[in-house]
Formats: sequence, C-alpha cells, structure tokens
Amino acid sequence: MINLGHGANSAEMAALYGKKQEELIDFSSNINPFMSEHLVNSVQSALKSCQNYPDIHYTKLRQVLSQYLSCEMKQIIPGNGATEIMYLLMKTLGESSRQKEEPFRLGIINPTFSEYERSAKLNGLEIVPFQLKASTEFDLEVEKLKARLHQIDGLFICNPNNPTGNSYSLASIAKQMEEMQKLLIVDETFMEFVEEEAKYSLIPLVQCNNQLIIIKAVTKFFGLPGLRLGYGVTSNKALLRGMYHFKEPWTVNGFAEYLTPVLLEDKVFQKKTKAYFKEERNHLLEALRTLPNIKVYATTTNYILIELKTMTSQELKEQMIIKYNILIRDASNFKGLNKHFIRVAIKGKADNDKLLKAMWEIVG
Repeated sequence: MINLGHGANSAEMAALYGKKQEELIDFSSNINPFMSEHLVNSVQSALKSCQNYPDIHYTKLRQVLSQYLSCEMKQIIPGNGATEIMYLLMKTLGESSRQKEEPFRLGIINPTFSEYERSAKLNGLEIVPFQLKASTEFDLEVEKLKARLHQIDGLFICNPNNPTGNSYSLASIAKQMEEMQKLLIVDETFMEFVEEEAKYSLIPLVQCNNQLIIIKAVTKFFGLPGLRLGYGVTSNKALLRGMYHFKEPWTVNGFAEYLTPVLLEDKVFQKKTKAYFKEERNHLLEALRTLPNIKVYATTTNYILIELKTMTSQELKEQMIIKYNILIRDASNFKGLNKHFIRVAIKGKADNDKLLKAMWEIVG
C-alpha cells in the first residue's frame, strides 16, 4: 500500500505508538461526532435490505437527494463516497482530452485535498496550480483568479476549503466560466456545516449553468464516513453520460441506499447540528486564540487550521498522542503549507476541552 497522506489513520497511529485504537481521540478526521437518533430504529431494516442487490439505477435514492437539494433527479449521479464521483469525473475529462488530442488543463486551488491532483494526474490531465497565501488569510482573491482563467479549461475548488476552513462566494466565477465555456468543479462536502450555507452553495445555479458540477457527500455532516455515500450534481448531460460510462454497477451498497433517506429526512438532527457547530466553533476559536504561541485561522466549518510558532507539527503530533492520546492532523503535506501547520476537527464539548487542555500544557 502507498501512503496517500490523509488523516483518519487512527489504527495506523495506534499501532505505531503502542496505543489501543479505542483510546485515541481522533481530531485528524473532519467528521460530525454526532449521529441521527433515527438510525438506531432503521439499522435492522437496512440490514435486511442487503439481502437484495441495490437498485442499479438508484431511482429512489436520487429522488430523495433531489428533494433534499431542490434539483432534478436526472442531474444527480450517486457514488461510493465523494471520491468515486471525483475519479469518474477525472476519467471522463481524461477520455475527452485524449479524443481531442489536447490535454485538459485543470486549475487547482492549493492548499487543498490532495486527491484532486492525484485523480487528475492519473487520468492524464495537466495541472495548473493556484496558490492561496497565509499572509492574506488564505483569501481567494477572486479578481486575480478571474484574470488567470484563460490559462485553464476547468477549475477545481473546495468550498469550504480543506484544510483552511474558508468559504468563498463563487457565483461571479461560475458566471464568467460559463461565459468562457470552462468547467467549474466545486467540492461542497463540508457545506452543510457552514452557518450561511445558502450564501455560499452553488446548488441553485446547477439548473441554469451546464459548466458547473458540484460534488457532495452524506458522510461528513451526518457523521458516517464508513457509509461511503457521495454524489455529483450537474445539468451537463455530456458530462453525466461520460461518468456513467465509466461507473461500475452497484458501487453504492444497499445499507447506504436504505439509510440515506432516513438521514436526509431528519430535519431536527440537521438543525441541532448546525446550531451546535455555530456555538462550539466560536467557543473553540476564542479559546485557542488565547494561546500565545500559535496562530489560529478563521473557519466557517467543522475544522480549524493552526500555525505553530515554537515547534513543528510533527513534534506536537507526537507529544499529543504520547501524553494525551489525542491524534491531530499534521498539515505540512498540504501544498503551500509548511512544517508548522496542523488541522484539528471540532468534536464534542468534552473532547474539545481535552484538546484545549493539552494545547495549553504543550504550546501555551
């Protein structure tokens, strides 16, 4: 196995440091620590549903997703996590560029999730990097970006961005790229955590902009990454045909197919989750900013980027896991970040307090 450099590797870290996995508090994985109470009553029925193959067309699943998003069912392609959607998209763009005998030039906003570049390169796309800067708080600088759109055929951007936590207003970029007939790919897998979600999500633009595709997932906000349910949303028929051409049958399992409607219909859980993260995000940011030896970057979502002033991210990571059984994300392998950056998730209050205590004792 190759090391892909992601977080959420608690089993590997536990073995490396002689810990039991269940002892670790995993702040490296940006997942909602809470789950819908309705799941408990649905698991047995979901298990029984696995005696049958999932619907190969995922008709009911796409109907539920379309209602959740207020878009058309035909505009949705489900996948085994957002990662499958991403790779199907890159295969489609790669095949199209081979037929045209011209490499597809994909702009990627860094620092960001490494699988964007990996999936693109594996399918022969040419990467055009765009770099956000810590000196400007990782602001997108929209006008400067627009001035460079002639250099690319498509742009891949995470919104809110991982690992910086920024949310961006992308409507003007989407409009300009549509006019230029260039593809805008937006990863909105963390969008539900954002307090002003309606201000930033581009889902309402899908219907009228066929140069836009949005990647989303059920797993982050609903706290079930192991469920592996992601989906793409676009009105671009040619793009959808290409992705379905490469898509393997039954990649979304029956368990995910059954439980997703339960999750999406639980409006009480969704409301409580948004309210919790609004309050706890502000509390954690305020508390961390009292530490003199770190810089804490603003965030709109469920994770926080931190720059260490007196030690490296690897040094802190080792001390946190050895002394406190806390696993943080060493963010130094994100493009454009250095050996002093870490990322921590926002978890339950008790765990967050343990993180604060450990941070105070090590870097305070």
